[in-house]
Amino acid sequence: MEQKVSKAYKFRIYPTKKQEILFDNHFGCTRFIYNHLLAERSRLWKEEGISITGFDAKRMIPLLKKSKEFNWLKEVNSQSLQEAALDLEKGFKRFFKKIGGASHPKLKKKGVRKSFCIPQNFSVDSTNNFIRIPKCKTPIKTKFHRSLKDVTKLNSLTISMSFCRKYYVSINVYEKIEIKKKRVEKVTKKTKAVGIDLGLKYFLVESNGRKIDNPRHFQLSEKRLMRERQRLFKKAEGSKNRKNQSLRVAKLHEKIRHQRLDFLHKETSRLTRENQVIYLEDLDIKRMIKDRRFSKAIVNVGWGEYIRQLKYKAQWTGVIVVQIGRFVPSSKLCSTNGCSYKNQDLKPSDREWTCPKCNTTHDRDINAAKNIEKIGRAAAELKPVKKSVNVFSIKKIQAASVK
Repeated sequence: MEQKVSKAYKFRIYPTKKQEILFDNHFGCTRFIYNHLLAERSRLWKEEGISITGFDAKRMIPLLKKSKEFNWLKEVNSQSLQEAALDLEKGFKRFFKKIGGASHPKLKKKGVRKSFCIPQNFSVDSTNNFIRIPKCKTPIKTKFHRSLKDVTKLNSLTISMSFCRKYYVSINVYEKIEIKKKRVEKVTKKTKAVGIDLGLKYFLVESNGRKIDNPRHFQLSEKRLMRERQRLFKKAEGSKNRKNQSLRVAKLHEKIRHQRLDFLHKETSRLTRENQVIYLEDLDIKRMIKDRRFSKAIVNVGWGEYIRQLKYKAQWTGVIVVQIGRFVPSSKLCSTNGCSYKNQDLKPSDREWTCPKCNTTHDRDINAAKNIEKIGRAAAELKPVKKSVNVFSIKKIQAASVK
């Protein structure tokens, strides 16, 4: 069975010095358009009570180009500027529709996030390892570490720069994927189902007794990171030494991030490959982070990113992910068949406990995972979780000429 999905491939690019200057111009111009239109829309609403749409904001861009003050906007791709206006409109829609707890759009700071989008008139040549974009006369060297042979359509292209001054291109495509597993309509004894309990001591524990250790990437690099940050604070502001030291700190943060993502991708791929149905808890991560005792550990373990990856990979592979109720006491219930004892006195520090009703000694995490699977199987019908809100949750209108 084939399915058409939207994917994004991210590749490293190696621009020349002239191309880097062109990229910096695009970063600055798109940031200026975003901030200028945000300020203009806020002013019109406060002073005149007028609410303008994203299309009306787009029509202001040609007028800015014609003015002598902002004629430098002609140096960059016009559609990239229009995409910045559409990004602002998407931010307002997310705010008014309250999608994912989005806040009111804010001004973009210089040097925080550097990226610009190209929706049309670009070309990708994976055989010769380069891409072409408007306003750039020479091809940009690209390292294609993955094949694009199954891609049916190229939607857009986004060029970004990390804090380590590494350039990347993200290509949004439509791709045909083959779903090898048959979707389960009813869970039986033969169905390969597993319940997982996410934790801090162990990253996850499966209902079959398998435990995956928490790699603690941040904790392993924390001492070195603190030492590098102390050296950074000792450097004079604006000096070349401070810039070089800040680059060292950024590289260490990037290494930790890549280690975490690599681990999460491998674990989510393994789970979706080995099972047909996956049961897990609906964790309130935002509330759990407010606890000062565990907030640092919860943020570093990456539960939210793990669940997000698990959901979209499950859709690609034909696996069903089911989340049980948020307030189910999975750790306190006895998982033995025929016993429903609830241990009200169980503390977070208790790693094992014995059921006084059936005299069974339980490992806290394995018992929770078994209960999660048990509660999930007992449901009348399979109700897969909805796809997480992602970058493409609000459809953008294709940037077109507004002359």
